[in-house]
Amino acid sequence: MSDRKIALFADLHSNLEAFEACLEHAYAEGATELVFLGDIVGYNADPVALIEKIAELVDKNKAIALLGNHDQATFTDHTGRMNPTALAAIEWTRQQLGQDHIDFLKNLPLSHKDEDICYVHASAASPASWNYIDSGLAAWHCAEAADAIYTFVGHVHEPTVYYQSTVGKLMRFHPHAGEPVPVSRHRRWVSIVGSLGQPRDGNPAACYAIFDPENEEATFHRVDYDHYQAATKIQKAGLPEELAKRLLTGK
Repeated sequence: MSDRKIALFADLHSNLEAFEACLEHAYAEGATELVFLGDIVGYNADPVALIEKIAELVDKNKAIALLGNHDQATFTDHTGRMNPTALAAIEWTRQQLGQDHIDFLKNLPLSHKDEDICYVHASAASPASWNYIDSGLAAWHCAEAADAIYTFVGHVHEPTVYYQSTVGKLMRFHPHAGEPVPVSRHRRWVSIVGSLGQPRDGNPAACYAIFDPENEEATFHRVDYDHYQAATKIQKAGLPEELAKRLLTGK
């Protein structure tokens, strides 16, 4: 029997302190594979460090990384598709990146399929449209397009699980941190792992998840990190003040 434990990270948003804390936690939990579900950059103050660390893991075949809308915005005009604060952070981010960093982001795929598992940043239904999975219907469209038992996504910054009911609808619930969720193979699942770099559910602790395919369990973790240090970096970089406040409040 395989001992696969797949660590899933989404919406990292240039938050180095949260990244390092979650990676350390994942390895301590026995993670054997790493999947980064997009939005490596944006909002926070360490885009170069995040890209370089993730690129090194990908180059060594130790991780899979996907493209998110904030990553795409570093090389494609997203005016009209992002709010002014997000656009200001992207403009600042562009100024920090070299061509090698941009090329790494440009070459990231929109999705990745691993047998009965689908990974995507937004929705498997038209991934480049950056649609949010914010309802059972949106989750159903995602699951249909993914054609997989398990679909793991980011984009929405709150941990959420959708599961297929006996009548085929996808029902929603919010997992409790650290408690394994049974995810049996006889139904389809769409799981939003939550944001590592900018949680928005009122809890500033970073989010990530571990999927254990053999035991059919997914565990959604919250990890404390030095969000004061991350917020101070935002202020020193001259990024919008509200981005620092979001890290402190988790909202």
